[in-house]
Amino acid sequence: MKKKALLISSFFLIVVLTLVGCSGKDNTEDEAGDPAKNDQPVEQTSNITSWDSPDLAWKKSTDPVAFDTYIDFDWYPVDTWGKDDVSKEITKRTGVSLNVTKGSDLNQLQVLIAANELPDLVFTSNLVERFYNTDIAYPLDELIKKYAPEMMNLLDPVEIANNTQPDGHFYALKTHYNNDEAWNDPRNLPSPGDAGFYVRQDIMQEIGNPPLESLEDLLNVYQLVKEKHPDMIIYLPHPTWTNPLMEMMGLTDQNPYTDEAGKVHLGFSNPGFKDYFKYMNSLYRSGYLSAESFAYKPEQFSQIMKSGNVFSASYNSGLADEMNKVYDDNGIQAHLVPVLKALTFKGEAKLKPVDASIGWASLFVPKTNKNPERAIQYIEFLKSPEGDALTQWGIEGKHYTLNEDKLLVRPEGFNQLKVTDTGIGPWYFEASGLGEGVAVSSGALSNPKYSSSVDLLKFRKALYVRNPALAFVKPKADTDEFNINVKLSELYTNAKVEIITAASEDEAAKRYDKLMSDANKIGLERLETYMNEAYQEALKKYE
Repeated sequence: MKKKALLISSFFLIVVLTLVGCSGKDNTEDEAGDPAKNDQPVEQTSNITSWDSPDLAWKKSTDPVAFDTYIDFDWYPVDTWGKDDVSKEITKRTGVSLNVTKGSDLNQLQVLIAANELPDLVFTSNLVERFYNTDIAYPLDELIKKYAPEMMNLLDPVEIANNTQPDGHFYALKTHYNNDEAWNDPRNLPSPGDAGFYVRQDIMQEIGNPPLESLEDLLNVYQLVKEKHPDMIIYLPHPTWTNPLMEMMGLTDQNPYTDEAGKVHLGFSNPGFKDYFKYMNSLYRSGYLSAESFAYKPEQFSQIMKSGNVFSASYNSGLADEMNKVYDDNGIQAHLVPVLKALTFKGEAKLKPVDASIGWASLFVPKTNKNPERAIQYIEFLKSPEGDALTQWGIEGKHYTLNEDKLLVRPEGFNQLKVTDTGIGPWYFEASGLGEGVAVSSGALSNPKYSSSVDLLKFRKALYVRNPALAFVKPKADTDEFNINVKLSELYTNAKVEIITAASEDEAAKRYDKLMSDANKIGLERLETYMNEAYQEALKKYE
């Protein structure tokens, strides 16, 4: 999510003016051919400044067309086009349909790139730097200038600059982008993917509702639960998600952070990580946390949670709502609630989620696409408020109406529908952050019994620190720093479970010290030097 500057630096202005390109030329049919055949694509200009214009390029091209599409997320809930309401409606409005392949392995995309066998469209948050190459993917700015020139007038200039690469092109517009205006909208909330920490309310009542104000209190709570329910899983963290107990200590996992002096560091190099690992090690040695939990697949985590034999857990913001419905539907006497407070550690509340994002996933148009004109027009539709509302909210009048507060009111029976029925969500390849936020916050209206996620996200939003400049410190692909970062990520991933499952606190501390020693040998200092230089350059964009 991002901060929209009131004053855009001269760098921004140069980028934006270059992208808008006011050549004033009229295209002939010959000039409007495939960009791959022209070294200098002929640019068009447009005076259209409204998404409501009937002359948008996507509205003029609605003949049937199909794109082979690779979705690089193995957790994606759908992989078939044309069976749900939203995908049918997209085809009805645009003529576009998709032949979908869903990835099952992060290495698959690398193989497709190397073999030059990419499909027409790729939706991913993996290996995005590989696509910032005119030999691999079409620059969207060039396609826009040729085939949908009005789109450049309709995009946020700062969003364009955020996505522009060193070669002066932007190859995608990351989803779920928020400028300040969107973020400050009272309907907007952080991503539902935000981490949450949960406890069983029924069991808390059973053990007398002991204090739970700190991470030290949590140890006492766990002891009481263990004594009362010796066979219960005390704490089950999701194997792939950010750990909210880490966030409670003010830590950021592998993500970069800034210290009090404004210097950038790699997340796990924060000295506070030693205390975190000691704490997690104490949970392990006390029998509150199992080593097996770190090896579970996401579906195993879900099945264990559904059993009702877990006291506390951590995952995304929707875990309690999802599980409570399962418990209610199956007659399981259990009720999960999010912890809506910043648990202190050593007397200090450190929970300050850092929003260093300028978006999430990217939709690319590979050079293997034989119809880039319709591809960019499809992207224009998805990026429009109409496309955004359709993909994230559904069909107006069928899936929702808007109330006086511009929140979604869902019809009776909506909550019983599945995503495979509605198609709401999966086809949001150009989704806005505000569109998602409105959908999430509206859940309190349409499904009040299962809307604790709204409370959790409102709580977290009040603590957020937004620093989009951190989004620019990641090293570019094929640089030494990029390779160092990859090695450090692998080092941390392989070491963290060994640290947590050490036989003693002293051993856990020694293993963390070894992690940092190995990190320094790999090149941690060099990487942080690179990140700080990139950070200072990025800060200039937000002056």
